[in-house]
Amino acid sequence: MMSVMLELIILLLSVAANVILAGIVFIKSPQQAVNRYFAFFAFTFVGWAVTNFISVHPIFFEQLFWIRLDIAWAAVMSMALLLLTNVFPVGTAFFKNLKKYALIFGTFVALLALSPWLFLYVDYTSGSAQPVPGPAIAPFVIFVLGTLVLSIYILIRQFRELKGRWKEYIRYALIGVVLTFLLLVIFNFILVLVFKNTSFIVFTPAFGLIFTTSFAYGMVRHRLFDIRLIITRFLSYLFLLVFTGAIYGAAIATLSFVVIGIQPSFIQIIFSTIVAGLLILLAQPMREFFNRVTRAFFYQEAYDTKDVLDKLVSVIVRTTETKTLATKSMNILKSALKSDYITMVILDTKNGSHHRTIHVGQLASKSAKLASLKVLADIPDIIVTDTLDDRHSDIREEMLAADISIIARLETHSGIIGFCLFGYKSSGSAYSQRDIDLIRIARDELAIAIENAVRFDQIEEFNDTLQQRIEDATKELRASNTQLQKLDEAKDEFVSMASHQLRTPLTSVKGYISMVLEGDAGKITGMQRQLLGEAFTSSERMVHLINDFLNVSRLQTGKFMIEKHAIDLSKIITQEVESLQTTAQAHDLKLVYRPPAYFPILYIDEGKIRQVLMNFIDNAIYYSPESTTITVVLTIEDGFAVLQVHDTGIGVPQAEQARLFTKFYRASNARKQRPDGTGVGLFLAKKVIVAHGGTMVFSSVEGEGSTFGFRLPIKKLSEASAKSADELDK
Repeated sequence: MMSVMLELIILLLSVAANVILAGIVFIKSPQQAVNRYFAFFAFTFVGWAVTNFISVHPIFFEQLFWIRLDIAWAAVMSMALLLLTNVFPVGTAFFKNLKKYALIFGTFVALLALSPWLFLYVDYTSGSAQPVPGPAIAPFVIFVLGTLVLSIYILIRQFRELKGRWKEYIRYALIGVVLTFLLLVIFNFILVLVFKNTSFIVFTPAFGLIFTTSFAYGMVRHRLFDIRLIITRFLSYLFLLVFTGAIYGAAIATLSFVVIGIQPSFIQIIFSTIVAGLLILLAQPMREFFNRVTRAFFYQEAYDTKDVLDKLVSVIVRTTETKTLATKSMNILKSALKSDYITMVILDTKNGSHHRTIHVGQLASKSAKLASLKVLADIPDIIVTDTLDDRHSDIREEMLAADISIIARLETHSGIIGFCLFGYKSSGSAYSQRDIDLIRIARDELAIAIENAVRFDQIEEFNDTLQQRIEDATKELRASNTQLQKLDEAKDEFVSMASHQLRTPLTSVKGYISMVLEGDAGKITGMQRQLLGEAFTSSERMVHLINDFLNVSRLQTGKFMIEKHAIDLSKIITQEVESLQTTAQAHDLKLVYRPPAYFPILYIDEGKIRQVLMNFIDNAIYYSPESTTITVVLTIEDGFAVLQVHDTGIGVPQAEQARLFTKFYRASNARKQRPDGTGVGLFLAKKVIVAHGGTMVFSSVEGEGSTFGFRLPIKKLSEASAKSADELDK
């Protein structure tokens, strides 16, 4: 009895550890391949551990069935390990087609294990259950050992190629994989098949804790996941299960014996305790589910804050006219908050007077009067009528008289630009703290948008005035205007010619410096090599700047064209990576390119795609710490050519990522590290990729690194065409 109890405790601890860790890791970031495959492996281990226990203590079916099912789970677990190691730790597949073959062979071996050919029968003559292997045992052993060896091979290769924290992740993974599967092979296969000894099978669930612990330690030390959350939830669930299980089991045993007069078996107590534990674990999710259902029924006015903000941002980025922007934005807030009306007062920033007042909803006539009072100048941030104390009695009286519930100040770094006045809710209820938080977030976005819209209106008004003056001008002025247009054209031609002329000598300078660095002019000293390397990098950067500004000029004049030709994109990437190896080495970085085994010919603009590649890799070099690796990967996914440049650099702050691809914009940490940037590289890159019918690939975590790249439709780029800048803006 004690041995069975020990076996069950080991099983429950192993299952609980793997299920909780796998669930939390998956929920933390389900879109990451590493998280998904780690959760898949952990759950396959749980399935194998449970069937392994039942194969020793069979229930419902004969023991041979459970033994075969146990071996089938072992095949699936080996397949899951291979899938995990193939994408660990960066999320990119080490072998492109390995997933397909692993699934095919893993499924085949698992089905083969369930057949009568793996184990013919169970021999009980020796006093213990000894499964007799059949002819299918050979392919099973080959598959299991093959997946283990290939997994270790992939981890070792990755360990040699990657740097920094990635290397440490792989170190702990290697330790866990080797120890776990070495013990499993010894105690579950060698002892069973060779020495006919099944005494140690019951302890094998504990081996899974080695694998789990090795990953968990890597997470703790190198912050791969938020391990504090994982440990906290794991311990809370574990203590909950142990505490309630012990009380429930003791209560059931006592009541059964004292009240009913029946002495339950140990297995019955354990089974009922497990059922009770599962019900306890499901209580919280079930409570949250029914809370959502009842909330949706009784609070039909509830709104999704994220959805409201998404709609607001969509209006802000698409609208430039002040009145339209204010009206649409206030309608979104009015619909979400169920306000009677919203009034926006926009100030004239030049003289401080009221520029205009815009209303939506059933406007109380008194609110317009309040909008003209000087009391608005004393509004501190956001005020709510119901929360004002006696110190602001004058403001409260004015708001009550005008039927205004909330006043929010619109302010940017330039100063106060206006106010938003909110009427009472149509339902008669008060504004909640959630409503106030939504108003606070929305007003910050609106303040910047309104300020830009006002300036745009001023520019439009100035343009209208200027246009009127031009129309009223004399023939001489029109002639002068014509002359100015000719001069503007001459200026564009000069910029184009100057750019081409500047690139020619710069190319020569780069070539000669490269020859000297390669030793064509004789041996050079280390100091000379360093100085020449800096000169080469600077000349190369000047060429990039000239190309970028020339393309910006072409975009503004409508002369930006995409000229497509049949190109081998993989070959272009290889050339660009080779050309930047010198720069990477100068920064003590390793630049690695993983080309696909086969890649089709695409009709693309070679020159502009090279600029995009150069920009991505150049940024990765300048923003990555020393002694790290930059990985360039080209793959084909769902009919798209996908390029990704991974680095472990400074990353992009979350709050600034939405504006990263706009013209002349640079993130704050990038400006500090590299003050000489222009902010046009990513803007032009997006223009080029969109012109090819593609989309940008971008993800970043501040302080951990970034991934820049693009997706190009292979089928669409099967024939040549050209687009101008006018077409790109549509």
